Amino acid sequence: MGVAAVLALCSCNNDKVVVYTIPKEGVNVAMLGGTGTLGPQPNSPGPVQWTKPESWNSQPLSEMRIGSFKVDGPNAGSADVSITAFPGDAGGLSSNLNRWRGQLRLPPLNEEQLLNTAQRIEVENVPTCLVDFQTADGDPEPARILGAVLQKGDRTWFVKMTGPPTLLASQRQIFLDFVRSFHFTSAPPTGQTVPPGVDKSRSTNDK
Repeated sequence: MGVAAVLALCSCNNDKVVVYTIPKEGVNVAMLGGTGTLGPQPNSPGPVQWTKPESWNSQPLSEMRIGSFKVDGPNAGSADVSITAFPGDAGGLSSNLNRWRGQLRLPPLNEEQLLNTAQRIEVENVPTCLVDFQTADGDPEPARILGAVLQKGDRTWFVKMTGPPTLLASQRQIFLDFVRSFHFTSAPPTGQTVPPGVDKSRSTNDK
C-alpha cells in the first residue's frame, strides 16, 4: 500500500449520566449509553454529541481527550481512538496533518500534496477533512492513522484512530460512520468537578 491514501470510506455501558468538567479547557463531557456529549467552552459554538460503535470500548479520559476508546483486534492487537478539540484552527490543517504523518515516520507534504491525499466531506454542514496515513513499506513497526478534522466556528475537532494497518482496514467504515454521527447542539450539560479517577495527564499523541 502507498504511503498515504484517501480515506474511502465516551461512553459508558450503563444508563447513568456522568458529567465531567476538565478545568484546563473548561470542557464538560457527559456520557450516556453509546452517546458522548461535549459541553461548550468559552466562545465555542456549542456542544457536540456522537454515537459510540458497539465494538469500541471506552477508556479513561485525560486532560486533553474529550473522548477515548480502545478497539480490540485479532492476535492481541488493538487500536486507539481519541477525540480532542482546540481553539481556532489549532495551528492550521497542514501542520496538524503533517504532525500525524510524523508520528508514522513519514516525511511532511506541502499543502497541495496533503489536499491530494485527503477527502473533504461535510458532517451536518461542518467542513471535515478525512485522511488515511500508513507507515512506509518495510517499516519495522507498521502502523496506520485514520483521522478526521472538523472545523466549526472558532474550534477545531480532531478524531484519530491509530493501530495496526490490517485492523484499521477492517474499522475504516466504522470510523467514518462514527465521524458522521457527530451532531452539534446548543444545550450544554451541567458541569461538575473532575472525579479522582479521571487521568489528567497530557500526551502529545492525543492531538
